[in-house]
Amino acid sequence: MPAPFSSVVFPEALEWAGFGREATPGTVVAPTVTTPFEKIEPEDKVTWLEDKSLRGSMVEEYGLVPGVELTDFGISGPVYLDSVGHILFNLMGDYTATGSTPTNSTTLTAPVTVGATTATVSSITGYANGQAVQIGITADGNPEIVTLSATPSGSTLTFTNTPARFAHASGKTVATVVAPFTHIFSTLNSGNGQPVTHTMTHHQGISGSFGARQYGYWCASECAFTANAQQAFMHDSKGTGVLSGPAGSSFVNTPSSAKLQASWEALVGIGGPASGGTLISTVIEPKITITRQLKPYFTLTGFQSPFIIARNALSITGGFTHIAIDESPLLNMLNNTQPQVQIVISNGLSGANLLSCQFDLQVAAYDTAKLNSNDEIEYDVTFKAIANTTNVGASGGYSPGKVTLQNAIPTY
Repeated sequence: MPAPFSSVVFPEALEWAGFGREATPGTVVAPTVTTPFEKIEPEDKVTWLEDKSLRGSMVEEYGLVPGVELTDFGISGPVYLDSVGHILFNLMGDYTATGSTPTNSTTLTAPVTVGATTATVSSITGYANGQAVQIGITADGNPEIVTLSATPSGSTLTFTNTPARFAHASGKTVATVVAPFTHIFSTLNSGNGQPVTHTMTHHQGISGSFGARQYGYWCASECAFTANAQQAFMHDSKGTGVLSGPAGSSFVNTPSSAKLQASWEALVGIGGPASGGTLISTVIEPKITITRQLKPYFTLTGFQSPFIIARNALSITGGFTHIAIDESPLLNMLNNTQPQVQIVISNGLSGANLLSCQFDLQVAAYDTAKLNSNDEIEYDVTFKAIANTTNVGASGGYSPGKVTLQNAIPTY
């Protein structure tokens, strides 16, 4: 009898995952960018309803009926400083974007509403299909970038693929901009406080006709960043969405073009910015974890999926492993100093090649400071970022911190 050989196999090396921002939560969309990863962990979960009612027999299980269902979807690996903005937008919610070298300055001649895909301006001279266009200036409080999707005509700019996220009054400044683009993420406090949602696409070659499954209504619950000096800048991200389904069409794999970011390029500031007298050179490994409270609500709608996945409070915690050259880490805890913390990591390049990430925590309250012996003596400290009005974004209120990315991506 011949051995049961098979040629069917699905290599891990051919996997890829992509983000797609949803216009309507739960309405599945195609991925717009692929993010490289080391590990991806999707898990569809069903709450099983067990029938254990007594029937006069020496058995326990009389039936198993499917109840409500959802998906946990995690992704981890190196931080690519172009695609990580999708996770930060989903997790934090407040997002503004600005570009460099504004040119072809003009003004709006009519208001732009949230979700609009066109704008009327006083002049379209210098504007062309595919250009990045900034609406509003920093002083407006809510600058954003749209990408033109058609050749301007008359007095109309069209940006179908990047609808306006903010309302803009007539008279606001409009200009074309180029990389590097600056993206600022903070805690969303306006409206109902709910950040955007994404469809996560996982191509593994197994599912359906197109070898991929899609996980809609993905809401990030955590992103843990680590920057060990001897390793790459890493993240471990988690989230929840609705039960997956096989992809209905074929998608293009468009991986991030960013290079791996070495952690040794990071700078740490305690008690001030990561420069000058507050630059700390004894940190071996900083950690920053941004966490969002999630709660799926299941209602009597005739569907097993959650009616809503509610996002609640956002918190930021972190810690440092220090080489102990003095008792500063311990004293920060004992004296409840609550210093400003800033972490900056950059590839050191300029223009469109610049890739950088900056964490700003205006008030970091140390809650532990443990002395360890590891050949040399070290301090392991942890802290909680305290809500403040310095790290807020366009939506105001309070935020425990903000994250600033710079890269060649016009908008998320």
